[in-house]
Amino acid sequence: MDSLLISLVPAFPLFGAILNGLLLQKRASRVVAGSIATLMVALSAALSFLFLTQLLGGAAPGEAHLWTWMSAGPFTADVAFRVDQLTATMMCVITGIGSLIHLYSIGYMDDEKDKDSVWRFFAYLNLFIFAMLLLVMGDNFVLMFVGWEGVGLCSYLLIGFWYENNDYASAGKKAFITNRVGDFSFITGLFLLFWTLNGHVEAGLNPMRFADLAEIIGKDPALVGGLGGAVVTAVCLLFFGGATGKSAQIPLYVWLPDAMAGPTPVSALIHAATMVTSGVYMICRLNFLFVLAPAAMATIATVGALTAFVAATIAMTQNDIKKVLAYSTVSQLGFMFLGVGVGGFVAGFFHVVTHAFFKALMFLGSGSIIHALHHEQDMRKMGGLSKHMKLTFFTFLMGYLAIIGVPGFSGFFSKDEILWLTWDSPMFASLPLGAVMPKVLWALATCTALLTAFYMSRLMFMTFAGTYRGGQADAHGHDAHGHAAHGHDAHGHDAHGHGHTPHESPMVLVLPLAVLAFLSVIGGAFNLPHWLPGANGLHHFMEPVFEYGKVEFPEGGAMEYVLMVVTLVGIAASVGTAWLFYVKDPARPKAIADKFKALYEGSLNKWYVDELYELVLLTPIVTVSRQVLWAIVDAQIIDGLVNGAASAAQSAGRFHGRIGNGKVQAYAISIAAGAAILATAYAIG
Repeated sequence: MDSLLISLVPAFPLFGAILNGLLLQKRASRVVAGSIATLMVALSAALSFLFLTQLLGGAAPGEAHLWTWMSAGPFTADVAFRVDQLTATMMCVITGIGSLIHLYSIGYMDDEKDKDSVWRFFAYLNLFIFAMLLLVMGDNFVLMFVGWEGVGLCSYLLIGFWYENNDYASAGKKAFITNRVGDFSFITGLFLLFWTLNGHVEAGLNPMRFADLAEIIGKDPALVGGLGGAVVTAVCLLFFGGATGKSAQIPLYVWLPDAMAGPTPVSALIHAATMVTSGVYMICRLNFLFVLAPAAMATIATVGALTAFVAATIAMTQNDIKKVLAYSTVSQLGFMFLGVGVGGFVAGFFHVVTHAFFKALMFLGSGSIIHALHHEQDMRKMGGLSKHMKLTFFTFLMGYLAIIGVPGFSGFFSKDEILWLTWDSPMFASLPLGAVMPKVLWALATCTALLTAFYMSRLMFMTFAGTYRGGQADAHGHDAHGHAAHGHDAHGHDAHGHGHTPHESPMVLVLPLAVLAFLSVIGGAFNLPHWLPGANGLHHFMEPVFEYGKVEFPEGGAMEYVLMVVTLVGIAASVGTAWLFYVKDPARPKAIADKFKALYEGSLNKWYVDELYELVLLTPIVTVSRQVLWAIVDAQIIDGLVNGAASAAQSAGRFHGRIGNGKVQAYAISIAAGAAILATAYAIG
């Protein structure tokens, strides 16, 4: 691989951000700014696919060293990139899907009211791609952390893009602050790892470089305490703490559902191809470290399974189409962490890839719907759209079939592999309850898969089946379920859509949907299961990356097929139940909600997690900050000391002014008083 070409991959989107954000700005129209941004990412995508092709052909990983960034004693950090099998695949996902989202954005932003801000939107999108590429291409921790922070900054800028709306601006701040908590955990783990290895490695090996660190740990795991050691467990848990922020896991998942505040292409970019995948990527990159910490792996798997389940229970009752998809992302991320947590690194990463296909498709599909319905997002005011938006419906259907796990579609292969590896994982054998833990995690994940089939079917039926319900509300402004039926557009204005007939979106929006729908269908071919010809393609391709972190799973037997059938039967039952509730007997959901009102209200209100954070964390912090830190420590103690020192200086100046008045008598008295004091002190001493 040519090092110059490697360097150009992140350089193109950075150049696009500079061109739109600093040079052209308002002089560039939506089409010009969008075309520049799309072209830059497409060029990066072309190079990324070139590198992937070379690696598939047997080429060695490529490297590009630009310059030494910092050096202090044994610590060095370079601006350098490394493209191996894991990196190249991730680069293709980021730039390939990213270029489709950029193209889609040209059409989606055509009704943006503030035309002068569109250049800013495309500059932010390009900067986001650049930061994510830094994160995955950097050959060392320091450069990864720059990208790690960069995607956090860009998410803040894009989620709060419509900052005139206070709720959307707050959503951006929420994402930024929540991620800072996780980032503190990540960098603390990095400090601990460097402090532990400092001075204990061979000359010529830099523990900040991933390739060198893998070799160091692979040769001598005792440097970090060996299998199950306290240091490696602490480091991995701290790194996972960072991942819970970026990849929205319990307890730091609360920012991601609110990330839908930004324009829909932003939601697609964040939820599918960039920021939320960084935590899973980081664990896969450090697989050689995590396999030495079974307790940390058990924590990752458990948190992943719980996050998947809890998010799915919330998605079941949400009425905003983007919010359903947002909680679906949180849930699917939980599946990914479950996969890597049980030791199935390739399986977890494979779900990253397939999820990027169908989730980008569904977010962009929802954007097509929202665009056609004049920014209406409430599914209760949709319905019958399959007749009016046939292309959007067909492509969205492909994503739906993939996410619920219909055999033959991409999501089936990645989800099913995670479920089987969870059931048969040897990862926790050395831990208490290590034998029963995989079975419990499998049961929780399988229940989540069934809930996914239900709430995604609910979304499909409410949106596309039946007749169009746009603007239907009673005299009091409530829908058939008694809920307020007021939609709002991106800027907070009413968007009831009265008198509007749904229509298909323009081709600039539909074309990316078609490409993603195709990938959602055939994506499973990248890693077919062992019982099909051409099996385990991604596993074989990724073997060099997981040389030191490979977990040996038992070969699948009859039980694997039994579990597969159980899952498929459950999914079919979930789809049938959703059809019964939302097509055949639409009055039944309200009756059930009334019967189980506490559960329904809890799910609808997201189990009051945000309110709990407000009560337990935010209110005490604000109260202490205002009533103690500001009112007492700052206003009284600190200001008192500063003001007191100033007053003392002023008093001393006034006293000196009275003495230094030019009168000889006053000077004589002062000299006499001073002499008397000195004489007294000498006599006492």
